[in-house]
Amino acid sequence: MELNVKALEKLLDYAASGVGSVAGSMLAPWKARREAQAKQIAAEGDANVLRIQAEAQAEARAILVSQDTDVTGELDIANTVNQRIQFQERKRQINIASVVRQAASQLGDKEVANNEPDHDWTARFFSDVQDVSSEEMQSLWAKVLAGEVERAGSTSIRTLGILKNIDQDTARLFRKFCSACVFLSPDGKTLMDARVPSLGGNAASNSLKAYNLNFDALNVLNEHGLIISDYNSWYDYKLSIGLRVDNPPRLIRIPFRFQDRYWILVPTNERNLNKEFRLSGVALTRSGRELSGVAGLETTDEFSQALSGFFQGKGLQMAEVGSPEPQFFPVSP
Repeated sequence: MELNVKALEKLLDYAASGVGSVAGSMLAPWKARREAQAKQIAAEGDANVLRIQAEAQAEARAILVSQDTDVTGELDIANTVNQRIQFQERKRQINIASVVRQAASQLGDKEVANNEPDHDWTARFFSDVQDVSSEEMQSLWAKVLAGEVERAGSTSIRTLGILKNIDQDTARLFRKFCSACVFLSPDGKTLMDARVPSLGGNAASNSLKAYNLNFDALNVLNEHGLIISDYNSWYDYKLSIGLRVDNPPRLIRIPFRFQDRYWILVPTNERNLNKEFRLSGVALTRSGRELSGVAGLETTDEFSQALSGFFQGKGLQMAEVGSPEPQFFPVSP
């Protein structure tokens, strides 16, 4: 039987695997208190980061903006280069510590499977994240790290490469896209489909322009490997409308997720349940699906109303359910 361990303890394994000897000094407070509450660990991490940051800022001023430097006199170039290298390394330590600290805060008191970290994955992750200074992007990387600790393999190495090349503007655009996505998942984890419906139009012809997802915006997401190139693909969503099963006779509906809530489609008139229901739109790639869980959501009232109206026009009513679990309804024999 596989044993679980504290998520924070496993996080330290990932950090040690990814940054080697650097993890020893950076994460010593966490190692000493790895059974403590997440807030205590985060507070210790905050203090460590602030100390390193203060030292780095002081060194930066001394190296880069010192008014005492005599450019016409003797200049120890080797020493200056060495100081700048040290400054860069300290800055990288700050970036790594910030991401690990945020991941620790997200994991809290959770327990996870005691799996050996994928050392290729951790090496790639920490090699990339050390140069991420933006707070907004660090938050994304921290969510990826926490997700990998919770469920190994949730983010591929390929997806890390895509994330590395995403800037803040693209990340915000991707968040907007994911906020309009519907996700079909029979077990709440495995995604069968993830797409932004084009609401009866063609996204390649700007049918989503009113929701800030015009053709140019979609091209940006496509160039970053987050959405597929066919902007008018489709998937059969009849599972959310209902399938009849026997023994005993009943109707099963698979909810889809939209705006972090779960929905089924209830016919408002007589409908042949064997008939397919093609939901056309812009689908996420595999990497897009992996990153959709960390992109975050923003409110989309206008699109939400348009989506509900689109389904109503197809004789279907969006009905909210409390969980991703399949919904069963009695039917006549």
